[in-house]
Amino acid sequence: MFHLIRAGAIYEIWAVRPISETTAYAMKWLPPGSKYTRHNVAELRHEYHVGSALDHPAVIDTIEFGTTANGAFLLLELFKVPNLKQQIVAEHASLLCRAKEILTGAAKGLTHLHDKGWVHRDIKPDNFLLRDDNVVKLIDFNLARRPPGALGKLFGMKTKVQGTHSYMAPEQIRGQTVGFAADIYSFGCMVYEFFASKPPFTANSPTELLQRHLRSRPPDLTVVDKNITPEFARYVQAMMAKEPQERPATMKEVMLEIKTQRIYYNKPQPPPDEPADEAAATDQA
Repeated sequence: MFHLIRAGAIYEIWAVRPISETTAYAMKWLPPGSKYTRHNVAELRHEYHVGSALDHPAVIDTIEFGTTANGAFLLLELFKVPNLKQQIVAEHASLLCRAKEILTGAAKGLTHLHDKGWVHRDIKPDNFLLRDDNVVKLIDFNLARRPPGALGKLFGMKTKVQGTHSYMAPEQIRGQTVGFAADIYSFGCMVYEFFASKPPFTANSPTELLQRHLRSRPPDLTVVDKNITPEFARYVQAMMAKEPQERPATMKEVMLEIKTQRIYYNKPQPPPDEPADEAAATDQA
């Protein structure tokens, strides 16, 4: 049993079920042909190397990597739900009353990745899958790297500029050493978008967008929604500080702050067609 879920520029995502099994999986497939290069196979193998070392409910399970005459593949847990970006676009209002649960879950997944010694380097709402019961899964470890060691920091080693423009930390844009703090910046951008339904910085060109990350002050969420507390808005701004040392020290700290800090003056109610008991799962947002 198999069917195509999504076709990207290089890889295809399929839902598959071996004939001898009842469990379905997601398969990230690199088909033979012009895209089947040594570099792309190595990227798929790297993603397996990172993902297979992770074991957390808020991280997608990575099961197997292999190459055959029909291409290379990465076998993953099948978690067939829209990503957070798609849900922000399609049903933003229904997410707001679930903010604490969703964002805490996302932070837990990234905390686990950091605890295992990896920087994701492409944190964005597209890379979190979200189920209706607020289960969140971090995905896509293609760009994940170990943070620079002491020598790398001492000599300011340059790195290849990679990531998604709307969420890249200033040091990532400059090609400087990228550590855990870069993921915290990107996570702050994602948290802002969660509430504002758009990224913190927008522009008419990629160059202008990157310059805004480098120079513009992060916007205040209380301007977007006066129901958001100033304390929480300031914490989101702190995640997006231009200097890495001015951001929260760890993702674990971010996770605990989101979990315990008051987000709203008055918790939003679910839209009329949403089950009320799900939104009432936590007493104080």
